[in-house]
Amino acid sequence: MSTFRTVWKKVDAVIFGLVKYACVIILAALVAVVFSIFFGRYVLSRSPIWGEPFSLLCLVWMSLLGSALVVRRNEHLRVTMFDEKMGEKGVFLTDILATICVVVFSIFMIYYGWGLTMKGARNNMAGVNLPYSVMYVSMPVTGVLNLFGVIGEWVEREVKE
Repeated sequence: MSTFRTVWKKVDAVIFGLVKYACVIILAALVAVVFSIFFGRYVLSRSPIWGEPFSLLCLVWMSLLGSALVVRRNEHLRVTMFDEKMGEKGVFLTDILATICVVVFSIFMIYYGWGLTMKGARNNMAGVNLPYSVMYVSMPVTGVLNLFGVIGEWVEREVKE
């Protein structure tokens, strides 16, 4: 099992390191595009036609990839006010329930996101002339990353305990 942990730590570091840098690049692109829309609209009285669809594409990708980072670090929103009253076993059981919910939702994202991606390949986004599948593929990608994140979080948790 220690060989698995060693390999998994390296894979985990590479995958989520790339996701983190992708989020930074997408955020920078989003800021630049939104600024160009603002500048074009209020200074030049003419905003670029591709700006809003491209900013939407960046926002969707950044939000979903960022959510995978949150799942990986187990930093998602949770209610902790009952943790003291439930005890260690109760907290562990709620962690298992939360993990099951994340896994089920991730499978949902992969399955239905892939179907949406296939349907989106037939239509192009106005202004950027890219198929909608470029935006919709973020769902199955995030679903897979969430599954990797859950595995990584539990492997790390096992090492701590």
